[in-house]
Amino acid sequence: MTRSRANGEHPWWENSFTLISVILGLPIVGLATIGLLSLLGANATEFPPMLNAEFFLADLGVRILTLPIGFFIFRALLKKVATKDGNTQ
Repeated sequence: MTRSRANGEHPWWENSFTLISVILGLPIVGLATIGLLSLLGANATEFPPMLNAEFFLADLGVRILTLPIGFFIFRALLKKVATKDGNTQ
């Protein structure tokens, strides 16, 4: 799952685009699923509260607002773990 650092490539969690995609993925997939089900004829108003569009929009909003803070905290933790293991970069 991880790549070798010998050829200069980094693991997936050190790639900024992949990390942001994983963080924002769930609400976007949820909204796309609700849209697809609505196109197929499902009544979106009958969905349970945890599967309605407002829930996924609120989740997406919170993730977008907290993304910069979480991103820097995650990077700091990775750097601390790498320094602790002796793998300074």
